[in-house]
Amino acid sequence: MQKGIRLNDGHVASLGLLARKDGTRKGYLSKRSSDNTKWQTKWFALLQNLLFYFESDSSSRPSGLYLLEGCVCDRAPSPKPALSAKEPLEKQHYFTVNFSHENQKALELRTEDAKDCDEWVAAIAHASYRTLATEHEALMQKYLHLLQIVETEKTVATQLRRQIEDGEVEIERLKAEIATLLRDNERIQSTQTVTPNDEDSDIKKIKKVQSFLRGWLCRRKWKTIIQDYIRSPHADSMRKRNQVVFSMLEAEAEYVQQLHILVNNFLRPLRMAASSKKPPITHDDVSSIFLNSETIMFLHQIFYQGLKARISSWPTLVLADLFDILLPMLNIYQEFVRNHQYSLQILAHCKQNRDFDKLLKHYEAKPDCEERTLETFLTYPMFQIPRYILTLHELLAHTPHEHVERNSLDYAKSKLEELSRVMHDEVSETENIRKNLAIERMIIEGCEILLDTSQTFVRQGSLIQVPMSEKGKITRGRLGSLSLKKEGERQCFLFSKHLIICTRGSGGKLHLTKNGVISLIDCTLLEDPESTEEEAKGSSQDIDHLDFKIGVEPKDSPPFTVILVASSRQEKAAWTSDISQCVDNIRCNGLMMNAFEENSKVTVPQMIKGRVVEVAACTGVAAAFTASRTVQRVCSKPSETQGHLGSPSVKRPTSAQVTILRLMGPSPAPGSVLTARSLELLRIPRLPLSGPHGAHRAVSPPRTLTQDDPGDNQVTLEEITQMAEGVKAEPFENHSALEIAEQLTLLDHLVFKKIPYEEFFGQGWMKLEKNERTPYIMKTTKHFNDISNLIASEIIRNEDINARVSAIEKWVAVADICRCLHNYNAVLEITSSMNRSAIFRLKKTWLKVSKQTKALIDKLQKLVSSEGRFKNLREALKNCDPPCVPYLGMYLTDLAFIEEGTPNYTEDGLVNFSKMRMISHIIREIRQFQQTAYKIEHQVKVTQYLLDQSFVMDEESLYESSLRMEPKLPT
Repeated sequence: MQKGIRLNDGHVASLGLLARKDGTRKGYLSKRSSDNTKWQTKWFALLQNLLFYFESDSSSRPSGLYLLEGCVCDRAPSPKPALSAKEPLEKQHYFTVNFSHENQKALELRTEDAKDCDEWVAAIAHASYRTLATEHEALMQKYLHLLQIVETEKTVATQLRRQIEDGEVEIERLKAEIATLLRDNERIQSTQTVTPNDEDSDIKKIKKVQSFLRGWLCRRKWKTIIQDYIRSPHADSMRKRNQVVFSMLEAEAEYVQQLHILVNNFLRPLRMAASSKKPPITHDDVSSIFLNSETIMFLHQIFYQGLKARISSWPTLVLADLFDILLPMLNIYQEFVRNHQYSLQILAHCKQNRDFDKLLKHYEAKPDCEERTLETFLTYPMFQIPRYILTLHELLAHTPHEHVERNSLDYAKSKLEELSRVMHDEVSETENIRKNLAIERMIIEGCEILLDTSQTFVRQGSLIQVPMSEKGKITRGRLGSLSLKKEGERQCFLFSKHLIICTRGSGGKLHLTKNGVISLIDCTLLEDPESTEEEAKGSSQDIDHLDFKIGVEPKDSPPFTVILVASSRQEKAAWTSDISQCVDNIRCNGLMMNAFEENSKVTVPQMIKGRVVEVAACTGVAAAFTASRTVQRVCSKPSETQGHLGSPSVKRPTSAQVTILRLMGPSPAPGSVLTARSLELLRIPRLPLSGPHGAHRAVSPPRTLTQDDPGDNQVTLEEITQMAEGVKAEPFENHSALEIAEQLTLLDHLVFKKIPYEEFFGQGWMKLEKNERTPYIMKTTKHFNDISNLIASEIIRNEDINARVSAIEKWVAVADICRCLHNYNAVLEITSSMNRSAIFRLKKTWLKVSKQTKALIDKLQKLVSSEGRFKNLREALKNCDPPCVPYLGMYLTDLAFIEEGTPNYTEDGLVNFSKMRMISHIIREIRQFQQTAYKIEHQVKVTQYLLDQSFVMDEESLYESSLRMEPKLPT
């Protein structure tokens, strides 16, 4: 702020004239005199942050001026009238101007019109020199830039002038040299004798021969150069590259023609037929069958025209910019591929209508179709992305590394391969689900394990099962007997987690055998089972080592053995190899999940997992990391741990070991994700580690995850909301990260468990009347958005950059504690607020955030990322025990996928129980997390802060505040 200003009379006079002419506000006002005894009417003019007053509107020089920079202008109440006052005070309107200088008296003014008074107040309040200063600074920058340009131009002009002078000197020298040569030439010609005519003809012949020889030599040399280049690897590579491009042009033309036939011969006629009086097909079915087909046609027509234009400028062929235009639009292929199987199902269902089938055959009989069916045209886009990838592979194989568009083509190939992988994964997953459902429908008793989306089909086939007695011996017959082959034939299905054994009934239906569903995690495979000498003598000749044994040891039932016989050595090798691979994968994944966290740090075994989470919530995340390293030593070094901890077994820690884990201090281990600064944000007090005699003391149970208390006497959401109403919440700095994480988890779980299971049917949350059909799902969504807005507002409202950095790091610490508390909903609330444009664009702020915090943010974002249909989040939910708060949007996506991708009735017109079981499987998982409560004590001051929306800003206000803190750099 400007503290002082110096003006002479000339400045004041000129500024006064400028104010009279161009002032933003002018008019008569009454001004209280300095002795506060009377009011004087003056003519005022406002110019920027200067307020001039004149004796009248005709005065040429101002009587005085006021500097308004930093002042405060506001309306003032009317003063009490004096007994001798003659003026009606109720018709006057007053306002005051308070200056920032302590020794300057406030300026009191009045008007006769209320509107005029408000306009003067608004004009004075906005009177500032800052905008002019900003413009002046920008103009100065431009002026300095122009000065640099002028200086550069002067330097260049000087250099050019010197070059011209040097050129003139060189020209004079050359002129003198030419004059000398001319004089010498004249002297030679004057002394030269005249030669006979016959010598002139001979010289001409010699010159002609020499010219012919020189031309012949040049042509032979050029021919040699051309032939060498034609035979060179570079020319061969360029020919092949051009051939790839020409083939690509032909393939693109053919593909555009196929799309044109699909749209003009099928889509548009069927769309018109759906609008007729007796439509053979509905508009919804047309949209489902031809999803994005017309958009894909328009996209490739543009791409084809651009490709033809590039070909016309051969040989300077550049294609990378075309792919740059094509790549952002190729995501529509992902929707088309995902919808392909469903579109074929809808088409098959519509063909049952005779009118539609007749109409479709009429369309397919057109000459353009060339006897190809609609299914064929719908399949063409499925192969376009792989075709582009192969083309780019060939193109890059014949493109030199120093080529101008090598990097662009390589980038286009990588993006297409990434899109192809995503599409392939989605198609594979969909096909796997369809395969599982098909097998599940064939089993009369049903098989719920096939409704698990992570259950992957491996192989199927017919094997012979040998009956076993209770002692594990063959009960009757020999392995190679004919009766055993007939009675013991089984239809076996191998999945990634289970082996299913069925008998085949009538009509192709299957029946589960006793112990027909075998969990592979409980299995041990013996490819060459041990047998007695008698059994070996009686069976070796018949089966020739075609049998293999599977030992099963279930946790909740007695063990048993399954002996299966293959039809050949190759089949036995295939079955045993696949079973062994599946068992190894399950056990390896289990060990990895129990041994490693996502941050590559060793964690505790599953048996004491709940207790260590309690330690993490009580003493901080860093203490949990330290405890996990101690447990690693417990599990990996039995002799050492027995010596230090007195543990009789390394597999199951004793209560003494757990007590030691609880007594771990809050100091972070080396390489821990949370730094010492983050632990300060947690505000965790140090726990006393020794008792009166130097022995370790146990810590009181923390308020954390628990399954012992069902939470029936837990505080309700309505009570928390009622406590928070009408109360001024304490600021963010008064709460520790641990307290915020716990209370946020409590709120999220209370909101989540209020959702009744009826709201998950029928996709009511996607309908127009969603607030009436699914009110609690909408409340959950609103709560998610409110918390996300609260976090963003808390970060943005800090004007100081260090305060913003501290807020970001503290909220990241809250998110990491919520991850330990299995509150993945809060993790997504916090990470999504960090990705908002108003927060993400604060580059100066993010530069000051520590590397550990940034790494932790990346880890949390990967955990809750939607990539691969929330693959990482599903894995975390599968390996965690309740209580837990999952992200509701993941389940809503699954339910919508099932509702849209699976019909309610089978082809026979029966109720599709497989679809109902899949929906019930998801709802059962949701209710499992709803029913297990947290044992967290309610802290009123923290929940009041979390529910306080008084300072929360909307998206536009957030972005405006962000721009004010860190303005955009001028282009």
